[in-house]
Amino acid sequence: MKTLTLLRTAAVATLIIGGSAQAQNTVIGFDALEESGSFFNVVNTYSEGGYNFDSSFGWLASAEQGNFAYAGSAGLGATPLATTKLSRDDGTAFSLNSISLANFVSVLPGSFNVTFTGVKAGGGTVSQNFTVNSSHSFNDYTFNGFSNLVSASWTEGGFRTYQVDNLNVTAVPEPGTYAMLLAGLGLLGFMRRRKNA
Repeated sequence: MKTLTLLRTAAVATLIIGGSAQAQNTVIGFDALEESGSFFNVVNTYSEGGYNFDSSFGWLASAEQGNFAYAGSAGLGATPLATTKLSRDDGTAFSLNSISLANFVSVLPGSFNVTFTGVKAGGGTVSQNFTVNSSHSFNDYTFNGFSNLVSASWTEGGFRTYQVDNLNVTAVPEPGTYAMLLAGLGLLGFMRRRKNA
């Protein structure tokens, strides 16, 4: 009887631990960059919710609320021709589900295309284009196939730059989490079978 109680406790604990580490959905809104004023808030790198943003040119920027480029909430932009890279701070895989985009600082009028590239955990890449209009207001876009990524990146144009906001990302649980969940279910099944016998 003691063995059965110990097995049951171990099984339930394993299920709780495995179940609590499910894929976690996060919306990155750059709220920490929200500031009054009419300038740009410049940072070398940015982290939020376990995700890091780095620029190939060493700095990122956000328009303050009184700035002409402010699009209704704090967004993250970069210098012309800079590449911004998104990754998890623990190096684990993630999925990029959706994003909001708006014009940032552009010399040329009219809409333009933005390309996002994801590097898959198992190798290979995926890319997708979105068309951004010239207004300073965010529009939402949905990604297809941007799952199980180790990083995602986007490059600003030479004469047109854009800002990102409300990145909807999902952390992908590590394989060990699934193994723990299966082990807990296996223990419960074993105990039930033993009890019925």
